[in-house]
Amino acid sequence: MIIDKLSNAHLYEGVRPRLKMALDYLREHDIAALSVGEYEIDGDKIILQIHEYETKASEEARFECHKRYADVQYIIHGEEKMGYTNVENTQIVEELKDRDLYFLETNAEDRVLVEEGMFALFTPEDAHMPGMYRNNPQPVKKAVVKVLWNE
Repeated sequence: MIIDKLSNAHLYEGVRPRLKMALDYLREHDIAALSVGEYEIDGDKIILQIHEYETKASEEARFECHKRYADVQYIIHGEEKMGYTNVENTQIVEELKDRDLYFLETNAEDRVLVEEGMFALFTPEDAHMPGMYRNNPQPVKKAVVKVLWNE
């Protein structure tokens, strides 16, 4: 997992070429003007999703992971807490293979606050639980860039 401000994204460009493309797209386009939906950046290799929702209590959130894609979760407006642990600390409880989405259970986790202008990178080794509020529910607009990691 990497968490940082988008203004520091250049520090991670060397990790993978597709990650650089995803971060460049977030920096170079008016993401805030996009409507909720899904947008292809590079076919099925890099896909942008725009979400708007109200953050929820941690009891309502679920851990998830992906086996093929990494998530770059960028907060456009608002803030949210995100849980994190390595997938080795989890057990799969629900599989949606066609969506590359696996819901998990774990007793081991850390939480981080991701504020407006920040992103969190979750690779397939990173179980994550996004969408939680810090003090009270609040609206969030978020971009999630799905980056093909494991072909």
